[in-house]
Amino acid sequence: MEIRENNIIFLLGAGCSKSAGIPISTEMVQKVEELLSTESEWKKYASLYNYLKSSIEYSEGIFGNFGNSFNIERLLIIMNEIEKRDRNIIYPFIGSWNLRLSDVAGHNFEGITELKRLIKDKLLDWTNPKELTKKAEYYKGFSKLRSEIAYSPIRVFSLNYDLCFEKAVGDDEVEQGFDPKTNEWLYSNFEQQQPKSFYLYKLHGSINWYTDKHTGKLMLSNHPVTNPELIFGIDTKLKSSDPYFFYTSEFRKWLLHKDCKLIVTIGYSFADDYINDLISQSIINDNQKQLLVVVPEKEPEKRKRTISKQLRFDFEYNEHCKEKIKIHNNTAEEFLLNEMTVNFFEGNNYISNDNNSPF
Repeated sequence: MEIRENNIIFLLGAGCSKSAGIPISTEMVQKVEELLSTESEWKKYASLYNYLKSSIEYSEGIFGNFGNSFNIERLLIIMNEIEKRDRNIIYPFIGSWNLRLSDVAGHNFEGITELKRLIKDKLLDWTNPKELTKKAEYYKGFSKLRSEIAYSPIRVFSLNYDLCFEKAVGDDEVEQGFDPKTNEWLYSNFEQQQPKSFYLYKLHGSINWYTDKHTGKLMLSNHPVTNPELIFGIDTKLKSSDPYFFYTSEFRKWLLHKDCKLIVTIGYSFADDYINDLISQSIINDNQKQLLVVVPEKEPEKRKRTISKQLRFDFEYNEHCKEKIKIHNNTAEEFLLNEMTVNFFEGNNYISNDNNSPF
């Protein structure tokens, strides 16, 4: 058995960067709450934060989702929608804003804007820790795998804003779509006749992306910027501009490609519905395709059932598709450093190019 071009698609979530010192979403929430209780600039927004958090948890609890529905992205998504005020698409259907919201957010909801700014500024600090390159060295496992698959680039889709992948692997080895001379983003860079070692699609933006205020074009900086281009979770589904629409289209394209036999998620929590829908569609439409979930998990069957539910498989497909989900119990760091090789994928029968294979 041989790994062929485009047989493997990688999807990276927040857990993949955790060992590099970048907190996952729930840890960011803890940091925000600490700042709200200790820092004078933050304290005045404590009542607003408490209102938003309790409202989000209440709305999720109505549908039976308890205990795991609140995270930093969910908070920012809600704040973005509230900030629109009368520009919100459902505004004509709202009798009036909750009186408590007006009390804690201010008459013009200026508190929403200010608290969001504080959080986004901290996101920049949290996703760009000191000595990042050294801490993220385990990402070089991708370079090792690439040396074993010398004939084609590896496609990596990431939901992270950090720079772990490109700093560890090397910027010169990674194609993100930015012109090397002008730093302007152009989709045509993904169509080069001599491709780089990796295609990296950062689905939610990056801390070193910014929009040129004169041209309106998306640009790449060599360093993190103060107002980076980031989007949060479900907003991507509605974002029609490039590169977000292009990246999402590419994710769908390569998931459904006939040569794609294995989807490898590393540190992904399956919390993004639009991502889950695309993965689910891919698995259902191809009997040979498998999903390998790299996550520290001592109860793989329990996790498999949870993921199957998150992927919302229809009843008639559920048992069949659930068997195509493979749980690999390990951290991202250990997996990338010590296990991710061609022999690992082939030896565990995670990839099959046999048309008679049941999966």
